[in-house]
Amino acid sequence: MDIDIKMLDAKYWIEKISDSNKVIMPLNKIEEFNEMTQKKAKMIFDIKNYKEYLSKEELLNIIENYKIPQISMYDINGNRLEKDFYDRLIYNTNIYGIKNKNNIKYGIAVRNTDLRSFPDDTPVFKTAVDKELDRFQETGCQAFEPLVILHESSDRKWYFVIMYNYFGWVRAEDIAVGKKEDIFDYVESKDFIVVTGEHVHTVYNPFDRRISNVEFTMGTKIPIEKDKPLSLDNQLTVGQYVVKLAVRNDKGYFEIKNALIPITEDVSFGYLPYTRENILKQVFKTLGKRYGWGDSFKGRDCSSTIMYTYKCFGFKLPRNADDQENAQGIVCEFNNEMSVEDRVNLFEKIKPGAAVFMDGHVMMYVGMEDKRPYIIHAFHGYGEKIGDKYEFAPANTVMVTSALIKRADGKTFIEEFTKVLDFEE
Repeated sequence: MDIDIKMLDAKYWIEKISDSNKVIMPLNKIEEFNEMTQKKAKMIFDIKNYKEYLSKEELLNIIENYKIPQISMYDINGNRLEKDFYDRLIYNTNIYGIKNKNNIKYGIAVRNTDLRSFPDDTPVFKTAVDKELDRFQETGCQAFEPLVILHESSDRKWYFVIMYNYFGWVRAEDIAVGKKEDIFDYVESKDFIVVTGEHVHTVYNPFDRRISNVEFTMGTKIPIEKDKPLSLDNQLTVGQYVVKLAVRNDKGYFEIKNALIPITEDVSFGYLPYTRENILKQVFKTLGKRYGWGDSFKGRDCSSTIMYTYKCFGFKLPRNADDQENAQGIVCEFNNEMSVEDRVNLFEKIKPGAAVFMDGHVMMYVGMEDKRPYIIHAFHGYGEKIGDKYEFAPANTVMVTSALIKRADGKTFIEEFTKVLDFEE
């Protein structure tokens, strides 16, 4: 992969950038950027101003975006899934319970959870030996994401929801239902910290398990008490952030409880300044982490690595790579007539931190070394030469690689690049 150990340190690439500490855009410009992305991207939703109800046809059209596979699929044990399994899935979507007029509700995720294609936890794979890519896993939903609740499953254990950049089925036990104004007053709090580490936890609390050792992941925004008390649940708050956690009461409704996060944790008071240095520092915190399709295995896939990195600065990017490619920003495109040398030379004018796209995959450009562009990305695999041909070799990690690594078809990654997108004006 043409990698030297020094290349696995963000500082190595940051030192190559002459203006690494220059603010690319202030927060107000990032907010304007988000508004422009919302207008351009297909999968960005204005849930705060969502309609009050949906007709039967409208709701069915959204839920039925997810289709039962027309090819054989397999469970985790390699057994082929039969018709009765899919019949149970369809029954649990409760589409026969959809009314002519369906009022929407609002909710908020009280912990990290999953969005699924169907209201079921069963992993579904394309082959009997695949254990990596659960095709019914859509994405992760971070704690404290506000949601529009459109529908409930037949067993009442799942909600069909829309978050700002995705929709799907989520476990009802992970969602607190509340009034729209209360939820948005909470998530739009002016006093907050942002999780800038891969994982951050509240301190152990022996009195309330809902706020004890709660895990948060990179990019999560957590409201705080600005005028904090001296103690909380018999623990001094000196050296702690007193955070306001969204919790679910015993009736399933939204409440706020105070908890503690040590100031030594990897968090930022407010969003991070949007600089090249900070972009690279953040993305390199994911180095070596497990690849996780749709955020499975407590990991990241290619597009969520980009999305969560940029959430630390206040960006609201689309979830999937193909949608991210259509976000706002400065575009540099590749064409089919370009040679590998032409493609390499194009990176001389690309800034580190830019997103690099190919069909179904997104990476981040980190810099040049020996006239080769290097990228960091969460990737499932690459091409390894076996004899006189290339075969798929699993990677399943976040790693720095040359853009000239091979694919399983023998082509280099760079030959398949379609676009570079720099998230700035």
